Amino acid sequence: RDRSRERRSGGGEEEWQEVRGRRDRRSKRLNSRPDIATNPKASNYDRDTLTTYFFSDFPEDFGAKAMYNIFQKYGDIVEVVIPAKRDKGGRRFGFARFEAV
Repeated sequence: RDRSRERRSGGGEEEWQEVRGRRDRRSKRLNSRPDIATNPKASNYDRDTLTTYFFSDFPEDFGAKAMYNIFQKYGDIVEVVIPAKRDKGGRRFGFARFEAV
């Protein structure tokens, strides 16, 4: 563990107080890997013809596979990525990549 101590002085007396570093907060993340759903034929697509869309405001229990299934009705979906991190407001977001949109 990354723990250090800092000296605090107050009213003539000095005392040591334990300080926890950033590593303690980072280790508490439950999911540190992105959730990815990919079309098995994705390697055949030309990167120049792909269009990426940003999406947000979707239910907490929806993963990349669920979003992939939803986006299928809008075109040739290649990939859906939902990063493990959240925006500054604590909301989830993701990216959907389509072929020839």
